[in-house]
Amino acid sequence: MIQHLKEAFPNIEASCLKTITDKHTFVFEAETVLFVTSKDSWHLHIENKLKTECYFVQNDDCIMKKVKGGQCDYLICNDKDVFFTEVKVAKGNQANHRKDAYSQLENTFKHYSKLINFDSYSLNAVVCFPSKRRIVSASKSTKRKEFKDSYKLNLIESNYISFE
Repeated sequence: MIQHLKEAFPNIEASCLKTITDKHTFVFEAETVLFVTSKDSWHLHIENKLKTECYFVQNDDCIMKKVKGGQCDYLICNDKDVFFTEVKVAKGNQANHRKDAYSQLENTFKHYSKLINFDSYSLNAVVCFPSKRRIVSASKSTKRKEFKDSYKLNLIESNYISFE
């Protein structure tokens, strides 16, 4: 996947890409992305059970800079799985944040799919709300179905991503 990204976005900055080789990676969403330990406050947990290279790609304000309609925060991937990820840490109405996240994920996938053929990948769209580790389905089954039918994306709400 990383080669496809570099071909689709030839001017991608090295600072936008991070190779993940650790079994556990914890992300704290702030002004900039912070990689922290499990003992620190974190918003997203990435578990690499395969112990192969995975990639953390800063999408928002790095690959997609101010694209109309918004864009998701990150693309997290390996050679078979892709997770388009939007982290929502702001206080307020969670339903509104969820709706915004759906829109950002859709817009990002549409942008990427014009440049990359995703046929051989398992595709996921993740809405992440900070809390203790949780894996749940998106709140609206109709939205999950729409994402699956329209984009072949598995829509989930979770702050945990696992490569298995």
